Amino acid sequence: MAAFQHVLASFVGIITPPLIIGSTLGLTQYLPYLISMALMVSGTGTFIQARRPFGIGAGMICLQGTSFAFLGAVLSAGFLVKQRRGSPEDIMAMIFGVCFFGALVQIVLSRCIGQLRRVITPLVTGIVITLIGISLIKVGVTDLGGGFNAPDFGAPLNLALGAFVLAVIIVLNRSNTPWVRLSAIIIGLA
Repeated sequence: MAAFQHVLASFVGIITPPLIIGSTLGLTQYLPYLISMALMVSGTGTFIQARRPFGIGAGMICLQGTSFAFLGAVLSAGFLVKQRRGSPEDIMAMIFGVCFFGALVQIVLSRCIGQLRRVITPLVTGIVITLIGISLIKVGVTDLGGGFNAPDFGAPLNLALGAFVLAVIIVLNRSNTPWVRLSAIIIGLA
């Protein structure tokens, strides 16, 4: 059940960057294709991570997905092609080329992990993970208030609903039944 919740939570993160790229660059007719490719590559990457073909991957189930970190570079490249009167196909070719080159850079850098472990100690990774968690507080509070640009942001009804969901999750996490504890988030969100 925890894996199912994880997949549901990651689904939004996997399809949102293609939606942003497609709608921002005027590639609305390609949105289904972009979303399908993001999901297919996520599944393929997860399979490679878990099965370790040719020694590639972690050997664990690590859900692979896209990231919001590269949106600026991809959108800049797309706008550059658009500014030069490139067709939607030219924009797509540029996006895929930039992503392919970025993937090659990551593959090359992955071979340096052993040397980086001397610099990136558990203290450094702990601080980074803590900062990521702290930065996500803003997202949680925004969603609790009703969501970004909600006309009724912070309305008592939104806050009460958020408090109720949080209370359900906390109560279910205190259960003695392991299945109920694992299902707490999905039950609370339902």
